Amino acid sequence: MLRIILAGLAIMALLTTGFSLAARSATTSQDLLFYNGVIRTASEPGVADALYMRDGVIIAVGDLGAVEAAAPRNVRRFDLEGGALTPGLIEPHTHPLAAGLLGQAINLSGPHSGGRAEVIALIEQGLARGGPSPWAIGFGWDPVLLGDIDAPSLEELDALSPDQPLVILTQMMHQAFANTAAFEASGISADTPDPEHGYFERDATGALTGRVVEVEAVSQLMFGVPTPSDAAIEFILADAYAEYARSGYTTIGITGLVGRARDPLAILETIATSPRPALNTVLYLLPEQAANGYTLFDHARSDAVITRTAGLKLWLDGSPFVGGAATAEPYADSAFNADVLGLPPGWRGPLAIPPETALAHALEAQQSGVQMAFHVQGERAIDLALDVIDAAQRAHPQSGLHHRLEHLALATPQQIDRAAELGVSLGFFPDHIGYYGHRLEAMFGAERAGRYMPIRAAMESGAVVTIHGDHPASTIDAARVMTLPVSRLTPDDATLGDTVSAEDAFAMMTINAARQLGLDDQIGSLEPGKRADLALFDRDPVQALETGEQFTARRTWIAGRPVDQRAWSLDRLGRLLKAAWGQMTR
Repeated sequence: MLRIILAGLAIMALLTTGFSLAARSATTSQDLLFYNGVIRTASEPGVADALYMRDGVIIAVGDLGAVEAAAPRNVRRFDLEGGALTPGLIEPHTHPLAAGLLGQAINLSGPHSGGRAEVIALIEQGLARGGPSPWAIGFGWDPVLLGDIDAPSLEELDALSPDQPLVILTQMMHQAFANTAAFEASGISADTPDPEHGYFERDATGALTGRVVEVEAVSQLMFGVPTPSDAAIEFILADAYAEYARSGYTTIGITGLVGRARDPLAILETIATSPRPALNTVLYLLPEQAANGYTLFDHARSDAVITRTAGLKLWLDGSPFVGGAATAEPYADSAFNADVLGLPPGWRGPLAIPPETALAHALEAQQSGVQMAFHVQGERAIDLALDVIDAAQRAHPQSGLHHRLEHLALATPQQIDRAAELGVSLGFFPDHIGYYGHRLEAMFGAERAGRYMPIRAAMESGAVVTIHGDHPASTIDAARVMTLPVSRLTPDDATLGDTVSAEDAFAMMTINAARQLGLDDQIGSLEPGKRADLALFDRDPVQALETGEQFTARRTWIAGRPVDQRAWSLDRLGRLLKAAWGQMTR
């Protein structure tokens, strides 16, 4: 899975032949006056001509003459050259450690014109290339996108890799396929009890089929993967942070720190609080991390970056694309559900945890002033989340505490209105439309497909609404996330459901996301007194969304400090060499 040893040796060889890197990176905040472009504020007046920042804080925004009057006569100027300066984008729901680790896997993602044969060929090529890890991991097997890609059998995976553990993860990571060597390395047999949420599929004789379904079961399978060295994972996580920055993000909300590591919280602290962090970090803990996670950032440098633990993440159901959405009505009785998803007639996905467990978590969080983020896809899961939030708010009123619902694939109008009344923010994953919109009618019927991922209805309810990429379930691409609610284009270029305006899409990734994270007094809009967390695009994102044009991030700033986005720097080189040494000596 990791190939950093060879990369490290290659870098050392380049160094010995005189390869040099710039020794100095821009690390300090700069007093700057931005001009000659669009200033998209995400607040009043909406669009401005100039912005002046000093010591990492926005001092003035408006027309050029007024901003010049607020700045020193000899202030340094930054020519936008017709580009657009915006608040740094905010990704409120992501998993950067998993995104970084799976970036090292055999890449099976995306459409494949050759169908199943092409995907199997990619696996064979990845196995032939090999790597330093004793396991082979493929990521992005996607039967829902392709439709005609039969699941690999245990026998097929054993033939592909008779001795080396091989795991193939689906795009949404709620399903995996493993060979016998992988099951054995993880201590899983036909007699292994299924976890509370998920299962190891067995055939009519009770033998394992190779298929593993839902998060807890997949996590148990992946427990057998040898843990890379801490230094290797630090290198990978730092690279993931840089990739978010290159897309225009300045803040991420980590809704569950998932990924194989000896001490993932310590590694996150190292990267998030480094001297030149690429991002602000807001963390939502998993229940098993809550014992020591809330004090993780107590000693962080608050002037350099925002780092905080905001709350707790809880899964109430699973993925719609493996039958895991806890629906009110059964999945549709269709050939697609039967043949591709393998669902029996009348199937309604299960809840991930008992209602009493969800209520206990909500009561404890509410009493402690801790925000909760609930993964909910189906109507029954959404109802459960709203019920426990309502009960917790009645038991322990706290007017300033607002919980979150995540994904909301099948949310009804009534549920949206109830969430707005309870002050619950609503986060949507629009790539469900971009990846799988062409399958939704076969999965849920015309009525539910028509209201699937109801972002516009949520915006009209008055609730705080955000959109996210849920990486690594999708690629780190802020422009794609922002575009999908505006177009709602499916893979077959049809428009599914109600679109939103370009300004609404922009707000969902800036000021709305800041409100959801409880940071709207500091970031999310360009206003005097707020942090100068900025993103520069080659054109105005809102105008580009309205005209269907593409737009690209050029650079970002954190509290006025330019983020180093070079492919190579001394920091990155140092981490790479440390990672290579860590892998060789672990």
